[in-house]
Amino acid sequence: MVTTQQKILFPFGISGMTGVVRASWQEARPVVQVIFQLRFVAGVVLGGGTATTHLVDQSVLLAAASWLAATWCVYLVNGIADVVEDRENGSTRPIARGALPVAAATRMCYVLAVVAVTCGVLVSSRSALLVLLVLLVGWSYSMGPWPLKNSMPGFLAGVVSLGLLTYLAGWSAVGGGWNTTLVVTSVAMSLWMGLVGATKDLSDVRGDRVAGRRTAPVVLGVRRAKALMAALAVSLGLAFLTTAVVVVPRLLPVGVVVCSGACAVAVLLLSAAGRGGRCAERRPYRAFMTTQYAAHMTLLSADVVS
Repeated sequence: MVTTQQKILFPFGISGMTGVVRASWQEARPVVQVIFQLRFVAGVVLGGGTATTHLVDQSVLLAAASWLAATWCVYLVNGIADVVEDRENGSTRPIARGALPVAAATRMCYVLAVVAVTCGVLVSSRSALLVLLVLLVGWSYSMGPWPLKNSMPGFLAGVVSLGLLTYLAGWSAVGGGWNTTLVVTSVAMSLWMGLVGATKDLSDVRGDRVAGRRTAPVVLGVRRAKALMAALAVSLGLAFLTTAVVVVPRLLPVGVVVCSGACAVAVLLLSAAGRGGRCAERRPYRAFMTTQYAAHMTLLSADVVS
């Protein structure tokens, strides 16, 4: 039986409610949600020492669910805010193609925010505070009179903050102490998100220009933006690798992965492989995302976290 509350939140019936949840998940980009969970798990492991001890703990699982609801909400809000540029760019995500009404997506955001905060409160006051902060950063990134996404400094600040808060959330869930490995990893991989993740804008220039966003390709032009992104990617990769060698030797495998990924991103940015249609322009971003996955899987392997 459908309750009154369900009718208010999802006035399309049970099948409609299921469809809204499914479309909202697609809108929030599952591949992005999974990497956020990997960042959270990295914070747990680096803060607590071992994966097997903490990842079966009920409070940690509840904290992970809280964080998933929060990042799902953040990216769904972003989908609502990006509807103009997404349609201009020919995006096939649910809101842009009209499969998920904005009103339904908005209601889903409220539900996810309540779930995230409630679960965070049940874990600890610190976890609840981190959830509130990530929701605030996410809203500031996409909404308000001056969305952070509309400028290069704003984009960098917002994205790096989302990354750092995620590692902190994992660390907080186990009440771990600070250590050099956690600090180096969280800072380096959050900068990777902000500096190299901007490659996503290369395929969205037309829509971003229409929406008034001042991304690197819009401000500098695609050619100069690619050169800057390539330089930043390689510089960050080399910096991470050097830090691993000198300061945290057990991060050396991760440093090699990130440095290799940075070189791959740079090659795609500067070669013909990254030029052409929208699909070709997305290749550097795909290499960026693949590197994130590979780095975190390497980090979470027994050889590194033991």
